[in-house]
Amino acid sequence: MHKYQFSILIAVFIGLSACGKYSKTESGLRFKFLKRGEKTTLPSIGDYLQCYYSITNSEDSVVYSNFNRTPDRILLVMPTHKGGDIMEALGILAEGDSAQFLINADSFFYKTRMEMSLPNYIKPGSDLKFIIKMDRKMNKYQVDSVINTEKIVRWNAEVENIIAYTKRKGLTMELDSSTGIRSQFHAKANADTAKFIHENSIVKFHFIGKLFDDTEFYNTYTMGQPQIIRVTREQFQPVGMFDMLLKMKAGEKATFILPYDLGFGAKGVDLMIPPFSTLVYEINILKVE
Repeated sequence: MHKYQFSILIAVFIGLSACGKYSKTESGLRFKFLKRGEKTTLPSIGDYLQCYYSITNSEDSVVYSNFNRTPDRILLVMPTHKGGDIMEALGILAEGDSAQFLINADSFFYKTRMEMSLPNYIKPGSDLKFIIKMDRKMNKYQVDSVINTEKIVRWNAEVENIIAYTKRKGLTMELDSSTGIRSQFHAKANADTAKFIHENSIVKFHFIGKLFDDTEFYNTYTMGQPQIIRVTREQFQPVGMFDMLLKMKAGEKATFILPYDLGFGAKGVDLMIPPFSTLVYEINILKVE
């Protein structure tokens, strides 16, 4: 048995101490089981764990959840620190188990995720509540196979949604087969005099970013100030913004549809953009230097 597994077993089955309604491992991880599955074999370091989980802050607001969505596949590694760590939490869950954990927010963001600061919806020194449902253990081959199958299904669904959206909006869009980005220009510039956008161009522009349900997540018009940026691939999030701008010239206006993998991908943006979101951008180029 792996040394890490053995220490966890000792903590769980021998060295438990009361911590309110939670039990506590020797390292300080606070937990309580919500459901025990039929299997009892714990995962080993190097296993991929397919699981569903949610994270709730000290205000009881859910800041992330993949329940009823695609599960995460997480590589189990050694804990980054003592006192409560997400890897230690995963390591005590057998297939079919569900449990609730309290993990210090500072240690989670600073030590585990290596963030430089806490999100504005997290209070310093507070606890995060994790609810984790362990689905199954997987090896790397199984993970890759499942992910590839899911990608094909997701891409097909995305194309169907794009076709439905453009029909609903009355858009006639051109597909760039090299990137998957679709575009329709509403104002074309004079090709002889307008400046093309190239890498390292300095561009002043307005844009609106929104979801397919027309929810806006960014609008420079309502913010009262256009963007002024140097066009480099490393500059942009999402990365697809670079490819969209290179299609444009000064004075042009266009609508783009950005596939999720060129947007914010499988994670999305907390409280703003759901995972796997196809994005719509309306871009108005004011000036190119």
